[in-house]
This record gives sequence, structure tokens and C-alpha cells, in this order.
Amino acid sequence: MSQIPYWMSRTELLLGEETISRLLDKHVLVVGLGGVGGICAEMIARSGVGKMTIVDADTVDLSNCNRQIPALHSTAGKGKAEVMAERLRDINPQLDLQVLPIYLKDELTYE
Repeated sequence: MSQIPYWMSRTELLLGEETISRLLDKHVLVVGLGGVGGICAEMIARSGVGKMTIVDADTVDLSNCNRQIPALHSTAGKGKAEVMAERLRDINPQLDLQVLPIYLKDELTYE
């Protein structure tokens, strides 16, 4: 019996069980959850990656609504990392997600 979640069954048809199993073992880091990072984080979660770390200390502003995944009228003023974390967990409940609502500084890149 396959360990692949049912919601990934269409992806499994395209990529195969072996590829999906490899994705489940991967860890992806996404720094910045704005226009590009937000959509990347969502698509990575939908791909079935097993572990993700998201980093962003910014908050959602209404001016972001035209281009950013976490930006909605209901999320204005909330942290982008927290908003995206809720969304990503709703998409992929098995995702091992680390949320860092910080600005990434050079001295932290080695941790």
C-alpha cells in the first residue's frame, strides 16, 4: 500500500510513486513570501515536499493584494509568515513546516 496521501494522487499519475517519495524526503527553504516567494511556497507545498522552512518578518499590507498570495483584506496587518503557514498547512496537512517570522541576516545563514 502506498504511503502517498490521496490528495497527491494526480501528481503521482504524472510523476510516479518513486518521484513523489523523493519529494516527501526533501526540505525546501523559502526566504521572502511576497510576490514571487509566496507563490513559490504554495506550489512547493502542493508538489508534496515533506519539509519546508519559510522566512519573512513583514506584515501584509492592503497594497499587496494585487500581487501577493498571503495578501487579502482579511489578512491585512498580520504577519506574512503566519498567514502563509496557515495556508500551507491547509493545502498539505502532512507538511513539516518551520516558520521563521524574522529578517534573514548574513550571520544567520549558517544556522
